Amino acid sequence: MRAPVLLVLSFLAFGVSAQTPYSVALLTQERDEAVAAESLQAALRSGVPLVRATAARVIAVRGATALLPGLREQLEAETDAMAAREVIRAMGLLGTKEDIAAAARVSSRWPVSMDDALAAAVARRGGTNALESYGAVLRATRMRNHSEFFRLSLWGVPNFIGYAGSRMLATSDEAGWRGLVEALEYSNIALDSGVLTSSLDTEAEAIRSASVWYLIRGYSADPAAVPALVREKLAAPRGELSSNREDFGRELLRRMLGGEKKNDQRWLTFLAGDEADALLGDDETTLQYLTEEEYAVRYNRCEVRSRDCILPPKRSRSTRTIPSQAVAPPAFNLPEVLPAGLADAIVTGARCDAAWVGVAGATVDSAGRIRTLDLEPVGASAACKRALETLLRVSYASNTSLRSPLTGAVLLVHGRRAPLCLDEPPPSTEITSTFRTGGNVQTPKVKKRVEPQFPASALNAMGNARNVLVIIESVITKEGCVRSMRLLKQSPFPELNGAALLALSKWQFTPGYLDGKPVDVIFNLTVNFKTN
Repeated sequence: MRAPVLLVLSFLAFGVSAQTPYSVALLTQERDEAVAAESLQAALRSGVPLVRATAARVIAVRGATALLPGLREQLEAETDAMAAREVIRAMGLLGTKEDIAAAARVSSRWPVSMDDALAAAVARRGGTNALESYGAVLRATRMRNHSEFFRLSLWGVPNFIGYAGSRMLATSDEAGWRGLVEALEYSNIALDSGVLTSSLDTEAEAIRSASVWYLIRGYSADPAAVPALVREKLAAPRGELSSNREDFGRELLRRMLGGEKKNDQRWLTFLAGDEADALLGDDETTLQYLTEEEYAVRYNRCEVRSRDCILPPKRSRSTRTIPSQAVAPPAFNLPEVLPAGLADAIVTGARCDAAWVGVAGATVDSAGRIRTLDLEPVGASAACKRALETLLRVSYASNTSLRSPLTGAVLLVHGRRAPLCLDEPPPSTEITSTFRTGGNVQTPKVKKRVEPQFPASALNAMGNARNVLVIIESVITKEGCVRSMRLLKQSPFPELNGAALLALSKWQFTPGYLDGKPVDVIFNLTVNFKTN
């Protein structure tokens, strides 16, 4: 009777040791909850950090709250930074208030970006659940990603925006207020005029300044839309001086609302400094409110500090600059970065060794977890579609705006033998934001260029001596590879768009730099298809 028992034990031991990141990632698609739970519990105890990290990620995206006891045990025991980050994320998304507090205590032992990971995970709980945890736990951490927190936590629940703003003002939370108005600015959403008016009267200069510049950026193209209550507050006399940041912003608002432009040495000095670089950039809708002398200061500053300065020496004489119509961004970004090595393990495990290109359809929940996925329109082999299914289901989708719907199109592009470019950097003390070029951010340089194929169907349809542009926005990572591509301007010939995307996915760059350190940079790439 002993031999069969030994055989069963040997089989179980082999099953646990045979777990790989790919086999664990496949559990996102396991329909039997009991089977998934048993395998995930075993994976949390694996001796391989990436297996443990993948298990924690799968527990979170499956919403497997029954496995919280195993996560709590792993939270205290985990010694690998990558695996610890995934456990902390899972606790932040699925756990109780006590679990979030425990995750924050453990997170504080790691580099500061671990607190950002926890904050984003808690934000995915959404609404009052996320906002209460922010006030009770997160506000006291080292988190720096306040804008991301509010973008994620208010996704699909815009009725909580006023409530969130009131809480930030009641607690004089300067970082929280700045993050909230930044999330609203990028989403093109107007803050409740009563809350906004109150913010202009608070004692905290940082809050007042953030509100002033939110008004400038949000209403510079159409000042007539500034709410009447806010106009009254801005028109009220102010006896004391404040920071240059706030006072020059109020001066711009005065001009926007019909006031005369007047030179002042204080403003000319301010406009030649670093702070003005960050506030004004090259936004023509704001620069139209400068005097000619002020604009000359900005132009000279731009010329000196950036080889990519796009300001013209002289402004248009029109009284109102009409901004061009931007192409709508995708509802959400997918796939996002994964624990380092997981994307490669999935593609290798699925035996995918080919390119893919196409637009998938996806539905996610408000936490960014895949609920439905249609890969039929994507041109890829069966093996690569298996890999894509797993890559997407193990990813968190991140909304691009508070207005983002929960259903959207996902552009999927990968050139054969090109790097997947989906590895998340290890936890660090550095800010992991994605920057735009200009100012102190140096432009990436092409190191390896791959020319796109010119499909014969498009060549014939275009005719002689014709050309068409395809413009693509992408992220050039600090490693110099291309990630998160989206079409800004597409050709009427779909096959050209696909050819351009596939070619650019294989390009390699010397990365962009900020203060001497490589950073992720948003960069536009243009492909010009010409016929003879």
